[in-house]
Amino acid sequence: MQHFEIRPATAEDCPDLFDVHRQSVRSLCNGHYTSEQIDMWLDGRHPGIYLPAIERRELWVAVSSGALLGLVEVQGNEVTKLFVSGAAAGAGVGKALLGQAIAHIRQAGERRIYLESTLTGRDFYRKLGFAEIGTGTFSHGPGTVSLEIVQMELHVD
Repeated sequence: MQHFEIRPATAEDCPDLFDVHRQSVRSLCNGHYTSEQIDMWLDGRHPGIYLPAIERRELWVAVSSGALLGLVEVQGNEVTKLFVSGAAAGAGVGKALLGQAIAHIRQAGERRIYLESTLTGRDFYRKLGFAEIGTGTFSHGPGTVSLEIVQMELHVD
């Protein structure tokens, strides 16, 4: 993987954020979730969903040669989104984005970082020191389809 940089997301990034988000879910999560679950997860999403986090200055992107490779979003002490394109998976992009999120949360004075991981991401977060504290389900929209998630936390100094 070539060099990448992490920078705050801008409104102009929204179409690319949306593309990477969808592509990441479809290409990386299909080993743990069915097509029906993935369709539910992405249903009704649109490029504008990132604007509130951009306005809060709590969304960052990894870019290389103008291409968006991944994104991370936080709200309070929670990492709410971390998605990396399939092509960038395993190249340190996710780890770097998570590091940015953790630094931001710590700078705000928080010492407990919370997230809800997919089954796909569980081992990634474990390797970076997160501990499982529970399980749950995620559903989106009017249907009855849901997917299993893992609640995790990291305590930092």
